Amino acid sequence: MASRGWRRRLRATIVVVATLVVVGATVGVSATSNAEDVDRTVREQRNAELVRDAFARGVGDETSFFSVLAEDVQWTVARAEDPRTYTSRSEFLREGVAPIQSRLNGPIQANVQQLITDNDVVVAVWDGTATARDGLPYVNSYTWVMTMRDERVVRASAYLDFVALNALLERVTPQ
Repeated sequence: MASRGWRRRLRATIVVVATLVVVGATVGVSATSNAEDVDRTVREQRNAELVRDAFARGVGDETSFFSVLAEDVQWTVARAEDPRTYTSRSEFLREGVAPIQSRLNGPIQANVQQLITDNDVVVAVWDGTATARDGLPYVNSYTWVMTMRDERVVRASAYLDFVALNALLERVTPQ
């Protein structure tokens, strides 16, 4: 019994100290800064909503997730030995997406694990699944770091499991 009371008091003390630290950190912040923080928070929430909605359409063609890409997007596939940067939406869809999509029976279904926002940057950690044209599953894990401007992705770096991707590219003939 005595140890429970001690633990409760410790938790209460930690909560009070944490609250004082948070309050102390915000003291002296100007009204202008608060307004900027609100604008930033609204923008971050809107960017996260746009990305979440785009993922809900699947990942595959110009009507899927990729509909939120700016025409002049810079999309880098961060392959350690051979990174590739595409400098337009059409180039990326034609040379980056089509070789993958042509081996699948439909768009990749995204299961977004986490969206992290910081100002105009959205980081999406997600797992993708699809059925390859040979009937076997295609499963991959992704992290995309995207910069948003005017509700469009203008720059992105894509990190993924290249072993899984290469297996698909080698195993399945494109259609």
